[in-house]
Amino acid sequence: MNRTVLAALAAVALSQCASELPPTATPPIALNPATDYRVVSGNAGVDDIARFLAGRPVLEGEALSSWQVRNDSYHAHALDFDYLWRRMASQRTLRQAQYFFETTRGPLGNPNTVVYPFGGPDILHANSMFPTATTYVLLGLEDVGAVPDLASSDPTPLLGRLRTVLNEPLRYGYYITEQMRVAPPATHIMMTTLALSGAEISSVSGIDAAGRPGVEIRYRTAGGTSKRAIYVKADLSNRGFDSSLQGWLSRYSGDAAYFKAASYLPHDGNFSAVRDWVLANCRSVLQDDSGIPFRYYDSSKWETTLLGGYTSPIPVFSKFRQSDLASAYAAAGSVPQIPFGSGYHLRASEANLQIHRRR
Repeated sequence: MNRTVLAALAAVALSQCASELPPTATPPIALNPATDYRVVSGNAGVDDIARFLAGRPVLEGEALSSWQVRNDSYHAHALDFDYLWRRMASQRTLRQAQYFFETTRGPLGNPNTVVYPFGGPDILHANSMFPTATTYVLLGLEDVGAVPDLASSDPTPLLGRLRTVLNEPLRYGYYITEQMRVAPPATHIMMTTLALSGAEISSVSGIDAAGRPGVEIRYRTAGGTSKRAIYVKADLSNRGFDSSLQGWLSRYSGDAAYFKAASYLPHDGNFSAVRDWVLANCRSVLQDDSGIPFRYYDSSKWETTLLGGYTSPIPVFSKFRQSDLASAYAAAGSVPQIPFGSGYHLRASEANLQIHRRR
């Protein structure tokens, strides 16, 4: 399918999504390397490189498409990603997007920009939890990197590292800290997950965020909406989250913040500056219990919506149990349940989310 046809289809999809209806379940078709890969001509652009990393058939680029057709180890790579996407990640992210329209959109206030501290390269779940937003700003400690040069070396080692680091996020929804220390750069991971989700990447550009390296990826979703994902490598401790970084980040403030599987760093006094910035600059916050502690949301200033259920963190984080949050859930009685695992709680029945919106 050529890019002209794809553009026409995207235009139709864009008109259809103008009403912002919840997405419906359409089971992804399984990849078949024998029939889906073919040698094509032209020069591979950033979207083709992302598709190659994700195991999707490239649309232009003879070298990459030839590799897809002829390399058996690449077929194994592609089938692994295809299975994880079809059977796990696509189902979870669909439920998350539907949940936004059915449950979280009202109390959140339909934010257009989302700031995701400690999110690293997790554009996949930022997109699914806030499907109508058009700008996502993610911050983490992972190297930024650039568009990989796949023509100059064997891509097999990079593909293997991508499978390793994306296994848990695609299966369960969060990254493993130890694996992120040796992971490919964030740009590679974000390009891969966007391509898996069916997005079309139009540009990848390096940026400077008050002296911190970053990347901006512009893309169009499978539904036809134009978006941008910004990732910045930044130390969010009080030492690193200084006035210059706060000033840069403030251009994206005013809408929503998102905390998921944040290692309970917002509970730590060494991260009070980023915690205070969110409380001062965001109109709404969606988080699990690893985000900003419940006691910081003054009920005279914030309206709180509780979702799921809360008793305690998983054992490794047991010291961060919040008795006041547990009491709030107990007092609330019946609250809307969450139809997917979230953060460190892999079972939907154990997941918790809180929405805090400024009064």
